[in-house]
Amino acid sequence: MSLNSVIPPFPQSKYHQFKRHQLMPLTNVLLWRIDTGVVRTLTKNEEENVIPLGFWGQGDLVGQPLYPFYLYQVECLTIVQASILPKTYFLAREVMLSYIQRTQELLKILHSRNMKLRLLRLLKWLAERFGHQLPEGRIINIRLTHQEIADTICASRVTVTRLLNEFEKENKIGWSQDNYLILFN
Repeated sequence: MSLNSVIPPFPQSKYHQFKRHQLMPLTNVLLWRIDTGVVRTLTKNEEENVIPLGFWGQGDLVGQPLYPFYLYQVECLTIVQASILPKTYFLAREVMLSYIQRTQELLKILHSRNMKLRLLRLLKWLAERFGHQLPEGRIINIRLTHQEIADTICASRVTVTRLLNEFEKENKIGWSQDNYLILFN
């Protein structure tokens, strides 16, 4: 469920455009609405390991006010257009419910004990959330490195590469001409 379906459109303010892999500027009062593109939110633990917190797209809100007590970054995975929202906007009940729902979806995936199933569930979630339907399946128009996927599912890059190769041999996934992942029907 996109926030666009539960929150009336905010008056169009100045759009800001960000490049792939660019970090969005954050303050404790700044909240961004993603108008186009996909971002991932990140933090680090005491050992300086990257911990992905979620993936967010059109209509979703991101910003430091949602994680006030943690180091928090918003990294663009695609070209992103975003709008600044007022400080009090994030208090809307629908915003918080949507944010909790997305976080719980990712937590459910991460608690799959079988790594192969965990990766497949992540790919299906990304395809449903950010993919587009093709005759042969759903294409995920986000370029994630094997390391970024590994960080997301708490695996090693080597394991992710091995499992993606297995999925390809089993005809569960393929690649588009532009090198985007296709999850076959």
